Order: sequence, then C-alpha cells, then structure tokens
Amino acid sequence: MLAATLGLLGVGMTGTAWAQAMRDPTRPPPQFLDPADAAEAATPPASGLQTIKRTGKRRMALLHGEWIKPGDRMGEAVVEKIDDQSVVLKYQDGRRETIRLYPEVEMHSSKVVKRAAGK
Repeated sequence: MLAATLGLLGVGMTGTAWAQAMRDPTRPPPQFLDPADAAEAATPPASGLQTIKRTGKRRMALLHGEWIKPGDRMGEAVVEKIDDQSVVLKYQDGRRETIRLYPEVEMHSSKVVKRAAGK
C-alpha cells in the first residue's frame, strides 16, 4: 500500500514539474512586458523572407524588404520560383538556394481520404 501511495505521489509530482515548464498561453507577448524586447520582436526573420503574396496564379515575396517575383534578379541570383512557403534562388554557377518562410517549422502534406459514396 505504501509503495502504491509513493508511486502515485511521484507521478503527480512529475506532472506538476512538467506543467511549470510550459508557457502560459494567457501571458502577454514579451514586447508588452519589457520595452527592450520590442526591438527584438520587430526584427525581420533571419532568413530575410518576410511574407509571400499570392494573387491568382501570380506570386510575389517580400525578401530583405524588397518585393520580388519569379525572374527577378537578387544580387548574383535569379528568383527561380516562389512556392507557398519558400523562394528558390538560382545562381550563375547552377546551385540553388531555398529560403523558407518558417525555417524552424517542418511542413508535411496531409493525405486526401476518399469516402465511399453515401457514407
């Protein structure tokens, strides 16, 4: 009986410790708490890719503060294509560089499930 009680107590304590490490979703963003954090939050992402705009089949991207479209030159590279989440640059030596909108997020496509008729 004592072993069971100690086991339950241990499980309860690990849950509490884990919960304390979680971020409070109701807490305001850091820039509202400390003015010094506002400048850090306002800086563009490290990749330089800020947003991708899609109008019909036409795509544009805001890269390093400049709107670009496929075929435009960016320094030594040409914008080869713009996807929903990335821009591909092609250099004169043939190498390609993919700049992602959210480099820290790994995206996966979901599978389409077909349902039988009438279900």
